[in-house]
Amino acid sequence: MTDNQKWLSRKFLLYKLLTNLWFLGAVWLYFYRIYITDAQVGILDGVAFAIGLIAEVPSGVLADKFGRDKMVRLGQFLAGSGLIIQAFGHGLAQFMLGQATMMIGVSFVSGADEALFFDQIKFKQTSPEWRKLLTRGSQIALIGTTSATIFGGWLHNIDPRIPWVLTGLSLIGSVILIWPIKDTRVKKDKHKAISELAEHLASIKAGFAEFFSNKISLYVPIIITVQGLFYAAGWGLLRLVLMDRFHFSPFIGSVVIASSSLITVAILGYMHKHAESLSEKQVLTLISVLAASSLLLSIANIGWWGYFVILALYVGEHVLVPFMSEVLNYRTDESQRATVLSVASFLRTLPYVALAPIIGSLNTQNKLEYFLIIWALFIVIALVLYLGLNKKRDVKVSLAKDKLEPEERVPEFNQ
Repeated sequence: MTDNQKWLSRKFLLYKLLTNLWFLGAVWLYFYRIYITDAQVGILDGVAFAIGLIAEVPSGVLADKFGRDKMVRLGQFLAGSGLIIQAFGHGLAQFMLGQATMMIGVSFVSGADEALFFDQIKFKQTSPEWRKLLTRGSQIALIGTTSATIFGGWLHNIDPRIPWVLTGLSLIGSVILIWPIKDTRVKKDKHKAISELAEHLASIKAGFAEFFSNKISLYVPIIITVQGLFYAAGWGLLRLVLMDRFHFSPFIGSVVIASSSLITVAILGYMHKHAESLSEKQVLTLISVLAASSLLLSIANIGWWGYFVILALYVGEHVLVPFMSEVLNYRTDESQRATVLSVASFLRTLPYVALAPIIGSLNTQNKLEYFLIIWALFIVIALVLYLGLNKKRDVKVSLAKDKLEPEERVPEFNQ
């Protein structure tokens, strides 16, 4: 590597560390509960995530117009500021302002940060250095998240505002870290940016159309129900609501999440090692059954045995996202591949906009079991539809190999 590549690599690793120090990961709901009800938390999350989804659409065009460096700096500053606004909030209005600010910032950063580093670091196309750097970055991010989650649980007992402030300052600190990195691409003029936005919207429409085709439509129910559940648990309030239901304190909850993260890494390592023996139908069926069973098990008063529910949801989320991504890759034309993956991400995120206020309201009324039973039923129906539509021979999906013979991977579908 050149000196500049080494410098950028160090910047990238430090950036991954700072942007993954989520001290509030296991305690944010407990802070909200000091001032607002779970029903209000649900409304807060639903509105904020809806704003984030809307902001996601023009973010790529804005990055092309004004430069990725400026958008990443602005995004991380807004995200950090949004958290600090909430840290000193005392009611729903202040939390709404802070959460909306944070989600807009996250949308601006989404994908633009890695693209900025990738464009500037300029590794040779045949070199594995970028892949190695991403892998190391993921390891550092995991260490940062795990450590910050545990430390944040302890800090919450001292002052519940501290985890919010530290997380916000970490994100703002990343702005200072990457300030010297400039986007050297030629900026697009105003008319070209507007034209690209129109093309982007047309591409999204075409991407949605792909999900009505025979080769992808069978996965839509799984994406909406199973991945939608995992998103509600991983990014929404469901996981913390369940941990409270299992009587975990904020600190114990942070340990639960951290240990689940480490176990997930080990499971992913096992899957990578035995990738060629994995079957699409078996994996999707197992994860779907595990998700539905976890919801039904949560109805009972199982106390600390609920750890296995949290673990199952955590593992399921992190296993299914890359697995489903590869499944869709092999069933999509190259010209539509990126758009289809974006639409799939949108579909798994969208349910939470509606589920957030429902989960919050039901939990406030001590009626969360209604959601647990109904969503478990939806997952079972989605699984039955998937198995019914996928009657052809099974598929072996590799999480390790880049290329396999098409006839070994993709089943035939009646057109």
